[in-house]
Amino acid sequence: MNSTANEGSQLTYGEDITLEDVAKIDAFLSERTFQSERAERGSGERQVARSLRAVRSHLVSEMERGLEFANSSNVSSDLLEGLHIQIHSAWNALWTLSSPWQSHPHYDIRRWRHVKFWDADAELLWRERLANASDGKGVDC
Repeated sequence: MNSTANEGSQLTYGEDITLEDVAKIDAFLSERTFQSERAERGSGERQVARSLRAVRSHLVSEMERGLEFANSSNVSSDLLEGLHIQIHSAWNALWTLSSPWQSHPHYDIRRWRHVKFWDADAELLWRERLANASDGKGVDC
C-alpha cells in the first residue's frame, strides 16, 4: 500500500488509497459543510450538517486506523484481507459523501473516485469468474 499519493496519479484500486487522500477529502468536505454547521441551532440545515460531520468523522477514523494497521509489518493475511475490505468500504462511503461536489474546482477528480477492486489481482479474479459463469461466452465487463 502506498503511504503518499503520487501527485496527479489516478486512483484505480483500493491499494492506491493513502492517508493523504483521506486527509484531503476530509478537509474538502469540512470546508463544504462549514457554513451549514453554524446555521440556526435546531434547524434542519444544522442537523444535516452535524450528521454529515459525524459520518465523515467515523469514516475518516476507520480509514486512518485501517491504513495505519495494514501498513504495519505484523499483520496476518486473514487480518489484512479484513482490513482491505474495511478500507475499501469506508473509502467508497467517503467518496459517496463527496461525489455531489465533483464539479467543484477543488474536487480532485483523479484521486477521489469510487474503487471497485482492491488491486489488479482482485479485478482479474472477478473477470475470470464472470467469464466462467457465462460459460466463456465473452461477457464484456
